[in-house]
Amino acid sequence: MSWSNVRSPVLRALLTVVVLLLAVPLAALAAEKKELVITLPGGSYEVGWKKNVLEPFSKKYGVTFRIVPGLTMETVAKMRAQKGNPEIDVVTLDTVGALQAEAEGLFEPIDPSRIPNMAKMYPIFRNRSKNFVYYKYSTQVIAYNTEKVKKPLSYEDLWKPEYKGHVAIPDINTSHGVTFLMMAARMNGGSEKKIEPGIEKIKTLKPNLYTIWTAHDQLAQLFAREEVWIAYWVSDRVPNLMDAKIPVNWVIPKESAYLVDTVQGIPKGCKNKELAEKYIDFVLSAEVQAANARDIYLGPVNMEAVKLLSSEDQKKLPLGEDLVANLIPVDWQYVNTVRPAWTELWNREIAR
Repeated sequence: MSWSNVRSPVLRALLTVVVLLLAVPLAALAAEKKELVITLPGGSYEVGWKKNVLEPFSKKYGVTFRIVPGLTMETVAKMRAQKGNPEIDVVTLDTVGALQAEAEGLFEPIDPSRIPNMAKMYPIFRNRSKNFVYYKYSTQVIAYNTEKVKKPLSYEDLWKPEYKGHVAIPDINTSHGVTFLMMAARMNGGSEKKIEPGIEKIKTLKPNLYTIWTAHDQLAQLFAREEVWIAYWVSDRVPNLMDAKIPVNWVIPKESAYLVDTVQGIPKGCKNKELAEKYIDFVLSAEVQAANARDIYLGPVNMEAVKLLSSEDQKKLPLGEDLVANLIPVDWQYVNTVRPAWTELWNREIAR
């Protein structure tokens, strides 16, 4: 029946009311439909994140996502460019970039009362900033071929003569290379404030080196081809090789290890702040933390997540309150001031 065929004014009025009543809920639903714009690195990380975070959050809150790809410094540049009128609602950053953005006033302050799962975090992560939230961690480790190398007990094992020509260390232009230099300094009577002993220590390692690596995929291939037997790496990368049945494992040596952590924050002026807070709280929930630990080997900051992991899952991750408490956080605010000088020294003494 067409509208023009409705002759009765009363019936026409009733139909008009019905149409309007039906339209109101549809309009309300359309108005409530939200899009959350987030940054993420790509690769297997993004695949796991979509499965464990974006899909269930979207189902729970009726939210669509737009992903802005980019690594830390690219994201900081976007935050600067959008200062005061951000298009992005939640950013993902390494600590070194987060501190730069914080110093420039690019974050909305975090209110823990609006992100209840923060109360369940390990203390080392809970109160480190008022402007962003630590949501996952890994740790620097020694990775080793289990058929070629006896389980390392110390970073000194990298210097063992039987591994000559099969050792890999990270380049200074990676954050991993920076922490390796700091660890070498500690081993040789120095510190972050006295880095030269670290350079001298690494110079004595040069005869053992197969390569100085610059990319994770590069090192993974070298382990797979058994050209590298032992290396300074990071805990969340090794399990991918283990899953591929490559005889590789990792260990935190007796000297402990530097913490590698990543944050999420809300750009200042965010128009979807309430939804952004719900998203961060969802990321910190025990269930999501356990899922990301299981699938993409992200160390869970929520203390309750460990209970949801199988014993096999736990073997691949740096877990436990005592272990986490003894990891060494990097003072990136200081390191960023001296890193250019360290890089120049490295390039002159190590890379040549």
